[in-house]
Amino acid sequence: MIPLTNKLFPFLILICPLLWFSKVTAQINPADLRDKLTDKAEKAVSSIVIEKSLPKKIFMDSLQKKLSSGDTLILNYTLSEIKSMVKNPKKDSITYATVQVLIPKKDKLEYTYPVNKGDTLQLYIKHSSLFKLSSVEVSFGKIPVYSKLKLTKREKVYVKIPAMETGEITVKLNNRNYFPLKAKVFVRNLKREKKIIIMEAVDTLFSLDTVMVTKEELQYLPLVEQSFSVGGNLDLTKTPYFMFPIPFTEAKNGKGWAYWIGYQQKNINEFKSVIAEKDALTDYASGKIHFLPNSEPKGLTCAFVNESNALKLTRNEKYAPAILTFAPNNGPNYGKIIEPTSKYNKKLLYLACLNTSGIVEQSIFLKSIYLEGKPFTEQVVNKIAELVRYFKIYTE
Repeated sequence: MIPLTNKLFPFLILICPLLWFSKVTAQINPADLRDKLTDKAEKAVSSIVIEKSLPKKIFMDSLQKKLSSGDTLILNYTLSEIKSMVKNPKKDSITYATVQVLIPKKDKLEYTYPVNKGDTLQLYIKHSSLFKLSSVEVSFGKIPVYSKLKLTKREKVYVKIPAMETGEITVKLNNRNYFPLKAKVFVRNLKREKKIIIMEAVDTLFSLDTVMVTKEELQYLPLVEQSFSVGGNLDLTKTPYFMFPIPFTEAKNGKGWAYWIGYQQKNINEFKSVIAEKDALTDYASGKIHFLPNSEPKGLTCAFVNESNALKLTRNEKYAPAILTFAPNNGPNYGKIIEPTSKYNKKLLYLACLNTSGIVEQSIFLKSIYLEGKPFTEQVVNKIAELVRYFKIYTE
């Protein structure tokens, strides 16, 4: 006799793996497995987070909202899907129910379909009666766009009618026979979605920043206005020379200075009459005018010198005039010096003149001004420009 266990042994071999497999599969949740596989498969591309797909309109509304609010951009499509959607919009269509029609004798049937600009109406008509179908006519509004005459049994009409404007396309079936005719009408409206354009744009936004700024107001102030009389070298009653120190101690903060020297009484009187009406020397120093009246010395030797050279000049010895940094447009008897007056605080500058004309007395006139900066505080509103980059989304 064969033991019962021996008889059941093959079944036990078959059942045990099944029980083990069912136990293992019972421990694995398919949803968890799918999530784990998905997590490993997904890779972040820039700021794109891949999730399950959403309808296109929801996608576009969400994208535009995120971009306009400046939030983190989350696209629910893969990068390849986005590129495909932008570059190659998918076709969409509306399929109307297939119509089995019975056209009465000596009568016609009409079907009207609404279309938008850019749609294409796909029309399929199959004639199945023994007698001829007189005609199939298609019109856009009142404008005929297609016609087919005398369709025989099993003859088909297959045509695509593009809609140039938004309106209605009418399909008309004409039966001029004395018997009703059977036909089948199939219509599909092929609609292409508008192309989605995503373009980076740059705008300039301005903000106002108010600050207190210390500025400097430039002023031309009087330095010296002096007349001199120098006797001839043969006149024992008057000194044939003079040394006049320019009083820069009164212009310690000067940024520059200007002067005019008149050597002949006629020129001096003319210059005084000019400056009586307007401050010509200040206009010259500030650049409003570029020339002043000329006055050339005769029998006089004059120069801006330091103290040791002034003494040489009074003894009719060789001397070296001081080196001054002149601005352009200087004349023989006037000029603008573009160096700080503090340079002369220790090493004084003199105007020294020597009369070499015998017994003739000479008249000399000196007028000088200096430029000083007066600091003041002013509220300044700065307009700060900032470039803002964003994505512009539109369809065409």
